[in-house]
Amino acid sequence: MTEPGQPDYNAGQGGTGSNPGAGQPGQPGQQPGAYPGQPQGGYAYPGSQPGQPQGGYAYPGNPYGQMAPAQEPARPKEVNLAFWLLIATAVLGLIALPFTISYFNSPEYLDLVEQTARDAGLSVDPNYLSATIAGATVGAVLGSLFSLAVSVTLAFLVRAGYNWARIVVTVFAAFSLFGLIGIFAAGPMVGILTLLSILATVAAVVLLFLKPSNDYFNQKKAYRQARKFGGY
Repeated sequence: MTEPGQPDYNAGQGGTGSNPGAGQPGQPGQQPGAYPGQPQGGYAYPGSQPGQPQGGYAYPGNPYGQMAPAQEPARPKEVNLAFWLLIATAVLGLIALPFTISYFNSPEYLDLVEQTARDAGLSVDPNYLSATIAGATVGAVLGSLFSLAVSVTLAFLVRAGYNWARIVVTVFAAFSLFGLIGIFAAGPMVGILTLLSILATVAAVVLLFLKPSNDYFNQKKAYRQARKFGGY
């Protein structure tokens, strides 16, 4: 029983005095603070829909799953031309191989080996000369094949838009300039082919650093990152 002027705190609550019906009109037995369609005994979290099972959070959708498909950039003509120049460099090195082997078996090379051995105080005999020629020949073949494999691999990586491959090609082009020293020592044909190979490599590097090529490498990097993080 309440005194006059004292508010009745039990008013509107279920099971007590003046308001026997629990909840608001039209919502019998509903707990205070509940939303329409919410099962009793739970809470409605932000982002939940009416009728959604309660007891868990409704997270927003994965933004990566909603990204537009990544568009692969078009390859500019400068990069394509640089690719073929690098392939030409590898082919020129392969063409020069027979001429290099021929030089190692020439009288000029034998005289050079003998003179070098005498200057070093070594005895010159047929076994020594044979071993030197065999070693030079094997080294030329292996070096040529290795250079061919590296040049072709870098050419394809550059065409695919890998910036680190472009940097490696640039370093190789810088070191190839040292080949201009004594370029005709192994004969005129080897010298000419070596010069053409160096010029092709330098020209490829120049093409790879023009603005269209720079844009292509940057866009290619962004394209790979987009595919890695949700693009398709």
